[in-house]
Amino acid sequence: MSSNTNCCDLPSEASGQEWMAVASVALGTFTLVTSELMPVGLLTKVATTVHASEGATGLMVTMPGIIAAFAAPGVMLGVGRLDRRIILWVLSGLLVVSNAIVALAPNLPILLAGRVLLGIDVGAFWAISSVIALKMVPQASVGRANAIIFAGISVGTVVGVPMGNLIGDAFGWRASFGSLSAFGVLVLALQLAFLHRLPPSEVVSRHHLIALFRIPKARLGLLAMLLVVTGQFGAYTYMGAFLEQVTKTPAAILSSLLLGYGIAGFVGNFVGGSATQRNARATLAGTSLLLGCSIFLLPLIGQLVFPVAIMILLWGFSFGALPIAMQGYMLKAAPEEMESASAMFISALQIGLASGASLGGVLVDHVGLGATLLSSGGVALITAGMLWIFG
Repeated sequence: MSSNTNCCDLPSEASGQEWMAVASVALGTFTLVTSELMPVGLLTKVATTVHASEGATGLMVTMPGIIAAFAAPGVMLGVGRLDRRIILWVLSGLLVVSNAIVALAPNLPILLAGRVLLGIDVGAFWAISSVIALKMVPQASVGRANAIIFAGISVGTVVGVPMGNLIGDAFGWRASFGSLSAFGVLVLALQLAFLHRLPPSEVVSRHHLIALFRIPKARLGLLAMLLVVTGQFGAYTYMGAFLEQVTKTPAAILSSLLLGYGIAGFVGNFVGGSATQRNARATLAGTSLLLGCSIFLLPLIGQLVFPVAIMILLWGFSFGALPIAMQGYMLKAAPEEMESASAMFISALQIGLASGASLGGVLVDHVGLGATLLSSGGVALITAGMLWIFG
């Protein structure tokens, strides 16, 4: 296939090489998500090794998200007409370097420098990868390709992070990050082998970013993303604590519920991708509604284990569908500003993630777990209403 072929001239079904290219980007997504979340289960071990407090070492978790919020639009402004394939290669290489720095870091400042690089990678990679499916496969396969790329989020959470923790327990936390760096080399090799030329949809400039905010539905989409992700992470950060303290869930069942949440998210990702192809607005509003209901109802049925388990699965399913539904909504709201829309979409997501976790912590300390979940679910329900009325 010619690298200059546009999507309208492609056959109706993607070729084997095109699916391999999609798989290489999905593996990059998996590695990126696993890298971002890896410190959660290893903080105590890392803090002991680098002789720092757990609070200071916790910057490993928060710093990449904050950096990513600025990196997403910043990198897109700087890359101009550069082939997006080359950018993906550079970012995959940066992921290898970032994890290698963390694995070898003798102290906390160098370790955090590695995590700063990861933050740049997170913002730029998501801003680009969330639109390149349009250039990688025929139109009929775009929904499935996006679902595969976004599935890296669920697989990274369900498989990658626990596996990294097992490696850390057996061989030390440095081995966990070293393994991710080595796996990143494989991902980069696959991308070098299978990615064909990916010309930009647009040259992102400050004009494009400003123009995006002049589009009413794009503004609504960014606000919705910010609100619903804030609600999601205001609750998700304390899901385990709620199940332990309110539902009194035994440890074995708790692990099963968390695993079920991730698996449900994986399923939701593919269902959401298919539904978004048919009606992005209805899928996004419905996903936000289901997310809000499942979180909001938890405190009301908190001591009933089976109904709580059902809500956890619905919560995981709806959040699995949410990113791809939001991406589809944004691309249809601003088809002429696809890459700038994608960059701002990632910024809103990362700001919502950091805001949700922070505000959730304040609420838990002052009004308790139940009220925190009610508030978080309420934010998602308000977002669903906004989308139904104004979307």
